[in-house]
Amino acid sequence: MKGTKFISLLLLISISSVCLGQSNVQSSLTLSSSEHPISQFIIDEKLLPEDAENLIFTEEFDRIIEQLERIQTRKKSNVAFIRSIFYRVHKNILVDYKQMATMNETLKTGQFGCLTGTALYALILEHFGFEYEIIELTNHVYVQVEVDGRLMVMESTLPEEGLINVGKEIMPNSEQEGLDPRNIRALTTVGGGSDEWDLVQGFNKITLKELSGLQYFNESVKLYKEERFTEAMEMINVAYDRYPSKRNEKLMQLVINKILKYDLIKEEVKNKYLTQYVKLVKRQKLSQTK
Repeated sequence: MKGTKFISLLLLISISSVCLGQSNVQSSLTLSSSEHPISQFIIDEKLLPEDAENLIFTEEFDRIIEQLERIQTRKKSNVAFIRSIFYRVHKNILVDYKQMATMNETLKTGQFGCLTGTALYALILEHFGFEYEIIELTNHVYVQVEVDGRLMVMESTLPEEGLINVGKEIMPNSEQEGLDPRNIRALTTVGGGSDEWDLVQGFNKITLKELSGLQYFNESVKLYKEERFTEAMEMINVAYDRYPSKRNEKLMQLVINKILKYDLIKEEVKNKYLTQYVKLVKRQKLSQTK
């Protein structure tokens, strides 16, 4: 997924020419840690007390925001500022590519994948009030932004060539075929570089909340493959709650089936997760009919 030719091909077949309306801008510097924009991407790893953990990540995010606010005053155009955002974030935060990095790892160590890189760029664009869209492909995400009448792609996995100026005539025209999600070999994550776990037709435009759900999907897949089924269920429950997509729904079904059939899991635990599963699906189905 890091090859320039492969990324360019994905962009050419999937970029939309229509951008979102004006974002609701929130100053990340005035929010409490529980309301901080970056918090939705932080997976609780129980490494530190919650407040301390949040403080570490919010301070790191706020630091780059403060740097960019100073840079913005020196730039003569929005296009020049977008360039500064792209390259400054890569220089200071997105240091080492790691396909399955979580936001926790990105802000602590500089390891990043397409999901955390895209999330950071989207959060920064949101802060500065730019019009942008998050594009979801089968196993990749990126952000595109409209700047002074131009459509620009911010491809986080390409540190030198990832800021791409594109024409507005390019329209999505790709469709891909999905496989049976019951096949464990078909499981792949966002950023996984495989088209086997394919439940996305062409491309989707998703929100920040839905993007955060994809990070929990990734974690659930990893835990599932390690046969840590109850932990996988916790992760996919969050993923589905934030993004009730076909991808998340199918994985949730797969995990609950494993839990119910797994002899080492107690009956009361099985009943707990089955009840959670039923309630979550019912709530989502009801919300879709309103």
